[in-house]
Amino acid sequence: MMKRKSWLTWVIVLAAIFFVVKKEPQLVPNTVATVKQTTVKLQPYFYLVRASINNRLKTPLTKETAQAASTDTTPTESPLKNLTTSNTYQYYFESDVPANVRQVFEQAVTVYNQTGLVKLVPGQGKTNKNKVTFFVYDKKLTDPASETVELGNGGPTTLAWNSYAVNSGRAGLNLAYPYIAIKESVAIHELGHALGLAHNHDQSSVMYPLDQGLTTLSTADINGLRAIYAK
Repeated sequence: MMKRKSWLTWVIVLAAIFFVVKKEPQLVPNTVATVKQTTVKLQPYFYLVRASINNRLKTPLTKETAQAASTDTTPTESPLKNLTTSNTYQYYFESDVPANVRQVFEQAVTVYNQTGLVKLVPGQGKTNKNKVTFFVYDKKLTDPASETVELGNGGPTTLAWNSYAVNSGRAGLNLAYPYIAIKESVAIHELGHALGLAHNHDQSSVMYPLDQGLTTLSTADINGLRAIYAK
């Protein structure tokens, strides 16, 4: 008896769905599109929750596992590999960069200047001198299944003569997600790329691919800068 009632219920439900779809053929695709758009909008917040949970549940490293996970030197971005360049940069902001983004990039500049390995000073920069341009952009997530959100973008662009290079680096933050992108940790990471630091899969590095809120350069990050600028 229970099975028969269940069967009858499904017949009624399917008939109702068929009737609605026949009357409103755009209902199903519109509903699917709405669900996808909502998921895309909420994805950055899912990212924040997941990152917070991962940090809370992170297993403390033993001495052995810490040594296995560590990288002595943060790698160098390809355009600056095996090249010598000046450690002095002039930096400037594109005209549409808002004040709060300028602030976190200025904080990032201070972090790198404190190493003594690079010197970043305000200025427009000449074509034959190293420079860093700070910018903003808007890039929304398009894949709701993605496990990451793009918070920023950065990297070096070099013009080389023999083994010497002039670097026109760029570092930007993604204003599509201002609450999680406009942070000192993200600015430090992207400026690191502009200066030639590549990703480091040691979680103590500011160049770890996912933002962990780190604002202090690790020993490996310092060694990475030294490998580029202390030749």
